[in-house]
Amino acid sequence: MKKPRKSEDAAEQGLFGAALPVGPSAPGPAKNPKGLLAFSYSKMSLYEECPLKYKFKYVDKIKEEPKYYFAFGSSIHSALEFLYAVKAPPFPGLDELLEAFKKDWGLKSYLEKGYKDPLREEEDYRKGLEMLKNYYRRHDGKFKLPFLLEYSTDVEVDGLLVRIIADKIEYLGNGEIVLVDYKTGKDVKRQPSQLYMYQKICELDPRLRERVRSVYGDQAPVRIGGMLYYHVPTLKEYHFDRAGDAEIGVFWERVLEAAGKIRALKYEPTPGERQCLWCDYKKLCPHYYGGRGLGAPPPPAAADPVEELVDRYGHLQEKMAALSAQIDEVKARIISLAEGASGAAGKTYALEIRRAEKWEFGNREAVIGVLNEFDLYQKALGLTLKNIVMLMNDPAVPEPAREKLRLHARRSHVFDLHLKKNGGTPS
Repeated sequence: MKKPRKSEDAAEQGLFGAALPVGPSAPGPAKNPKGLLAFSYSKMSLYEECPLKYKFKYVDKIKEEPKYYFAFGSSIHSALEFLYAVKAPPFPGLDELLEAFKKDWGLKSYLEKGYKDPLREEEDYRKGLEMLKNYYRRHDGKFKLPFLLEYSTDVEVDGLLVRIIADKIEYLGNGEIVLVDYKTGKDVKRQPSQLYMYQKICELDPRLRERVRSVYGDQAPVRIGGMLYYHVPTLKEYHFDRAGDAEIGVFWERVLEAAGKIRALKYEPTPGERQCLWCDYKKLCPHYYGGRGLGAPPPPAAADPVEELVDRYGHLQEKMAALSAQIDEVKARIISLAEGASGAAGKTYALEIRRAEKWEFGNREAVIGVLNEFDLYQKALGLTLKNIVMLMNDPAVPEPAREKLRLHARRSHVFDLHLKKNGGTPS
């Protein structure tokens, strides 16, 4: 499974995972000023699976539901990137690697990751720790500095602007490179078609050629020496030799055919039991499979859907309760770590932290007695909490009265967090 944590608009990463330098001499991704069709292997695969699903996702830009297996793969990739993103040995230790995984895993709630059950999320978390332990033990003492990590590039070819994102690139010398792609899904038979795309684009990429020249001084053209799928759960390696021109030619005809149909706005659905059953867009599609048969119109709405609505309401309340508990926990941690500060900021959001006193009087009759003793009841205006607190802090009120009121008072603090997006307005 290709990691989803970087979108096709992801930022470029440079040598050893660091950002490439900026300035007129620094190479950068293509900006697509010609309005070329932005393309990638994942876009082609989705179009071949179902043109209408491609339209829903990339043309109509309707978001899919989060997938837990994407979240899992993303955190594993993030940990492996952390492991190799050093400028020189030593590499991080096993404890540091596991901590990096833990940190990335905790950035989202189980619902945001796509899990329906927090126990399933915890199970995958434990599985991820064990997976990384096994990977580290297998390669400990044999780690090598990569040439590039998370290399993202856009290359113009045949009227397309094709994007690839390579997990890791190793340099063999004389312009020759090896592509490594980590997989975290099922151990299925691997096809090299994705690597065909990577081979063609890498060998055409002027930015990659410039990187080779600037780092190694090699003037030879970039050439793929081999490609590797590394299945992290089983530690299996699937090696592929460089594809020949005939294989690349056949594959590229397939690319151009898909791109041509997209340009022609051909978005007819290709319904099938397997792909329709798990499609996030099936309720938008007139041909979706839902136990009624392919191509059948949706059944008429029930006259009284109250049972479904009650269950839906219950599920939503459960989600709200879970999110509310997480919000309270995060709020408490922010207040604790802010240590009296009036605000805090992240990369996307900023908070104004407002602190206020909260007073409570447990014995109502005793408070009334104090007020009557010092002839303050009328000033309290009906024994409101606000006015009693005012009397307790009023220098004009005799100190003995204020002291007795304090004996019956309990003070605490409440915090109000006002959230806004950086550069935006409070919400």
